[in-house]
Amino acid sequence: MKNILTIFKKEWDRVIKDRRLLITVILMPGLLIYLIYSIMGTMINNIENEVADVAIVNLSTGFTEIYSQFEDESTVNIVEIFSDEIDEYISLVDEKEWGMVIVFPENINEYSGVGDKPVVTMYSNPNDIESSSSLNRFLNYLIEYQTALSLDFYGDTNYFLINQGQTDVDDNVMMGSILGQLLPMLVIMFLFSGAMSIGPEAIAGEKERGTFATILITPIKRKELALGKIFGLSVLSLLSAISSFLGIILSLPKLINYEGANISIYSFSDYLLILLILFSTIFVIIGIISILSAFAKSIKEAGSYIMPIYILTIVVSISTSFSGSTNPSLLLFLLPIYNSVECLKAIMTFSDQALIYTLITVGANLIYLVVFVSILNKMFSSEKIMFAR
Repeated sequence: MKNILTIFKKEWDRVIKDRRLLITVILMPGLLIYLIYSIMGTMINNIENEVADVAIVNLSTGFTEIYSQFEDESTVNIVEIFSDEIDEYISLVDEKEWGMVIVFPENINEYSGVGDKPVVTMYSNPNDIESSSSLNRFLNYLIEYQTALSLDFYGDTNYFLINQGQTDVDDNVMMGSILGQLLPMLVIMFLFSGAMSIGPEAIAGEKERGTFATILITPIKRKELALGKIFGLSVLSLLSAISSFLGIILSLPKLINYEGANISIYSFSDYLLILLILFSTIFVIIGIISILSAFAKSIKEAGSYIMPIYILTIVVSISTSFSGSTNPSLLLFLLPIYNSVECLKAIMTFSDQALIYTLITVGANLIYLVVFVSILNKMFSSEKIMFAR
């Protein structure tokens, strides 16, 4: 046990006492995620609330009543123009200096149903985000206006009435559904990326510099060396993942512009289960990275071995997070990475099976840890592998 703690402390000190590594591995991921997601959310919110500049020919009172229900002077700038000004404003739209132009035919309210139907023309710039946003907003108002005119012209044409009922909206469940799709995928990706930033250096890097040979000639059991490396790297990678996790949680209110986006919807036991999953998952990830790093002759070679596994992890995380499965087979929780993503999703969506899923996942991941330590132990005992050049 003493030797395991010695190796653990060696890996811990290597990162903690190096300010650059400490900032890069633990502090920077969460900070960058928080800043990026917060800025993205602010920008998206600003685009959605941008004042729409709309020039309208032959503006009718009926259409004004429609859009006025949703817009006011703070969100829309309506300018009534004449027919001879259409080309001027279209040029402004092309140059991204104006939002859009709507041209109503004269006396649209007086159409008798005889002859060609009146045509409303909308002109926007799809290359301009603000113009596209204005188009989407006013297209809906036009549809409402068309419905109102049709009702006035044809009378009450409803064949039957529709009475809709729905379950009361639970903000926590709604928020949990959003988090259940986003966070499991992102957390697993951050776990792996954090492990990739320190794992290869701890084994392949020491092999490349020749310092690993010094460790191997010391009176320490290879199993203790393997456990010390895996535990040390796992704790550091877990700190990196927790930093990223907090960055995501804290930035969510701005990212999705939803007031209920906060961590208070989950209980202490939920966070305990999440921590168990993260810790057991990082053992699996570090075990895989350690084995590949031990097999490699250099950090660069280790990176080339690890990258395909990282891509596969991303694919599994994405496909699992956005799958529609609600009660997957318990046997699937024996699969590494998949089980962790499904567990996190179950916890965040308040599934009744979350505890069972967690117990199976943690148990399976600990078995993988034993297997990986055994493999790493044999690799450390192989001079052909450890002294390969």
